[in-house]
Amino acid sequence: MRKVHRDEDANEEFDRLFRATFRRLLAYCLRRTSEASAHDAVSEVYATAWRRRRRVPDDPHEARLWLFGVARHVLANQERGQRRWLRLQRGVAGAPAPPALTPGDDLAEALAELPPADRELLRLAYWDDLTHRDIATVLGISTGAVATRLHRARERLRPHLSRGAPLSPAPPVSETGPENAPATGTGPGTAPRTEEKLHARR
Repeated sequence: MRKVHRDEDANEEFDRLFRATFRRLLAYCLRRTSEASAHDAVSEVYATAWRRRRRVPDDPHEARLWLFGVARHVLANQERGQRRWLRLQRGVAGAPAPPALTPGDDLAEALAELPPADRELLRLAYWDDLTHRDIATVLGISTGAVATRLHRARERLRPHLSRGAPLSPAPPVSETGPENAPATGTGPGTAPRTEEKLHARR
């Protein structure tokens, strides 16, 4: 009987975790991959969270950051698998690789020129609106390292921006955000608010 109660409690806790984090986690994934791949990634993240549920932080905000960290690794594995599949397609059937960017999307094109680590830092800071402390939690590094790497990433991005305008300072961001934030309109080309943060206002 005690085992039944423990199982019921675990299910209820996981349901609360899912309801509290799903939209933000889906938005996080949608900003980094296609819609179909994002949903696959979210499913895998929650499957991992269930298997490791004793390691999920009790604090809702910390739990969300923990899930972001898992999603980061899931998406990286997805990307490696997609690259292998595309190489196989090109080698066997001569199929061209699909375009990765929307033509005319200067910011997306500029980001694509950066190393993956720089892109992820900028996305966490400007698209996900995470603080340096939160970014440090997701990436597993110190807040000092976040500040240094983010500064370097911005400096490396600067020459690739077609406008040639200086970047604005990193915006102040809150420690937490509403869990009902919309999970649509997520690509770099569909986020004018983010572009305003990255480009200095004329």
